[in-house]
Amino acid sequence: MRSSVFCLACAMSLGSVVEVIAQPVATRFSPPVWPVDQSRKNPNGYYNANPFLAINKGKYHMGEDWNGNRGGNTDYGKPVYPVAVGKVVKALDQKGSIGKVVTVKHRLPDNSVIYSLYFHLSKILVAVNDIIYPNKPLGNIGDADGKLDAHLHLEFRRVNQAISSVSSGNLTIATFEKYLDPSRFIDDRTNWVGFSSCDSFASNGEFVVPDYAPASLAYMTYAGQTLSLPRAIDSGWIDETVEVWSRENPHPESQDLADFVFGPTTEFEVTLPAQACNLTILVPGHNFQKSRARADMVRAASRAGFTRIKLETFSELGDDGTANFDLRSLCFDRGLNTSVGCFVQATEHENPLRRFIVGYDPSTDTIIGRWTELDPNVID
Repeated sequence: MRSSVFCLACAMSLGSVVEVIAQPVATRFSPPVWPVDQSRKNPNGYYNANPFLAINKGKYHMGEDWNGNRGGNTDYGKPVYPVAVGKVVKALDQKGSIGKVVTVKHRLPDNSVIYSLYFHLSKILVAVNDIIYPNKPLGNIGDADGKLDAHLHLEFRRVNQAISSVSSGNLTIATFEKYLDPSRFIDDRTNWVGFSSCDSFASNGEFVVPDYAPASLAYMTYAGQTLSLPRAIDSGWIDETVEVWSRENPHPESQDLADFVFGPTTEFEVTLPAQACNLTILVPGHNFQKSRARADMVRAASRAGFTRIKLETFSELGDDGTANFDLRSLCFDRGLNTSVGCFVQATEHENPLRRFIVGYDPSTDTIIGRWTELDPNVID
């Protein structure tokens, strides 16, 4: 059933885009070890033995530990791959429990930058300033010169600075905001659908976006450049609005394309220029809703002036009673001996990008204010 249609028009020139490309844009991400098998049924697979923000003896783990399913040091020397195309900015032996480490800078379609770090390597196969790709290993799994059981410690950081891979004691919002959850970030950018080099493309039932996908993750390639869909709009490649209609509402309505959410119930028509304009829609797997809910609540707490995360209070509250939403909660404070405030986040079952948040006072067991719908295009 055709539920909605929209049209895009790619501009026939690059407009005001003037940009020196220092390195390839990282558009899609994949795990650093293959194959991933959290069930541990594949003896040659890997599982995440120590997830992001796991608490161990009062310390917060700021990355992920990937271990071979056969345990022990059976994965020693196995290949480690870059999670996406990027530029090597560090490749050295830091000794101690870190051992050999590689840091890779990734330039994203929205022109932001993140860094992936690979710790405890037994061998480094790349050099600083190399442009590396996810089909060729950057190193091999190690054990920090015998100080640890062999595994890969993986981190995603927003900044390239000497920050610790663990956070002791109280976890501050400032510290949290320097890191990204690697598995969730990859899960959001692994699956894709796209089309190119044609005057138009109609999703007539043969082409389906399999799950809900934000416009902020989509990207366009035109005349040798790759831009996120919002940047392509700002650069004049395509119209900033789309006409949307459905069988229930046959009269077209204009919507802001940058705020659009693609979905499995949406059929659409896209108009592309003849000069090799490619549109790719990245489709989140939605396998890490707990992690996204936690990030949503941290952002809300930061806006409310809280400074510390009481991660031990994170709670999965289950269904909201209507069978429409999953609820989760997390509390915060502003320092020692300050009052505690909490937030509750709701994620819709059908469309996990549709999320709501509200304040909660644990001292009086009352909701504060009204539920606020979050921007579905803000997911990191």
